[in-house]
Amino acid sequence: MKKDVLVLAHRIPFPPDKGDKIRTYHMVQHLARHYRVTLVCLIDDPEDCQHIPALQQMVDQFHCRVRTGKTMRVYAGMSLVTGRSFSQQCFYSHPLQQTVDDYLEQQNPAAILCFCSSMADYVFRSRHWPERFHHVTLLDDLIDVDSEKWLQYAEKKIPLMRWLYRREGRLLRTFEQRIVHEFDRVFLVSEEEKNVLGEHVNVDKVEALSNGVDLDYFSLCGVDQQRFSTEPCKLVFSGAMDYWPNVEGAVWFAEKIFPLIRQQVPEVSFCIAGRNPTPAVRALERIPGIDVTGTVPDMRDHLATATICVVPLLIARGIQNKVLEAMAMERPVVATRGAATGTHAVDGEELIVADDEATMAAAIIDLLDDEPRRREMGTNARAYVERQHSWASHLQQLNGIIEESA
Repeated sequence: MKKDVLVLAHRIPFPPDKGDKIRTYHMVQHLARHYRVTLVCLIDDPEDCQHIPALQQMVDQFHCRVRTGKTMRVYAGMSLVTGRSFSQQCFYSHPLQQTVDDYLEQQNPAAILCFCSSMADYVFRSRHWPERFHHVTLLDDLIDVDSEKWLQYAEKKIPLMRWLYRREGRLLRTFEQRIVHEFDRVFLVSEEEKNVLGEHVNVDKVEALSNGVDLDYFSLCGVDQQRFSTEPCKLVFSGAMDYWPNVEGAVWFAEKIFPLIRQQVPEVSFCIAGRNPTPAVRALERIPGIDVTGTVPDMRDHLATATICVVPLLIARGIQNKVLEAMAMERPVVATRGAATGTHAVDGEELIVADDEATMAAAIIDLLDDEPRRREMGTNARAYVERQHSWASHLQQLNGIIEESA
């Protein structure tokens, strides 16, 4: 008989169309092949309720609670009174806690896997803590060191927001330290993130568990490239365009780098492809040659018709799925050093790293003028992700840890 595993996710992991949801989806899918999985999660976009049947078919039991963005903001405000972090306050639900505790009354799971730090609250605030957890393998996939991310954000904000973001960073750092101390194993997306966490806590129980990419899905073989017009000089930046680092990167590239490229290559275009573009991103369409798509049915269409994929992130944590997906689609990628962190791809052969405006513009201009090099770099990129970023090979770690501790 299969063993039971309880998975606690801060967002519904379907569809796998953005960073943390992609990682969570593949982990849940993998675990469901080997264990009887119960998935408990919040849904922060009511439209995602349509995807509940897909998850119900994947796992043994599924429980969720809807909490809209407006409600999230109310809970964030409450955190100033409770003394907890925004993240903990926003993603904690008393009804979901009841669901978790009732499950633990009836089942003896081999493991509990939490996604992101906030879901560890359902362990620590359980009425069964700590007695019923002694024989349960506690796992937390922090993904990134969120405390450090908030502290980085703080440096770019006005004084009031700087204070709020620093507060969030400090509170999350304390909570991350507790998780590392109490849980059996903690995961981060890269060795670089592990080193960051290691500056503040002993990381003997922390492992780097890299992201993969769906190599069958993100493949030129599965795309009808005739559906979208192929422009001779098309730059593409993909991602959720309501996520602040993506917004900042899109604006920086459009206003500072794209004009330098256009001076040398007048026919160049820049496509910003991704869901929920903010007003700041939408406003970039005023610049000649820039297209903002909004939500797209299939990001592969835009990746397949890109001449070059750009990832101009000024703040980036962990491994960027958009980099792996573009590489899997055999596109040459030009990225900032932060966006390329954790990939271990060879600069100049499998992608190009460029941090300042002039260097990035020059690298892109050179690539636009060298089709054989673009083709070679795309081939090298695909070979790299095939070697280094298979979900199946990475996720075997989970089985070993659960079986070893059971």
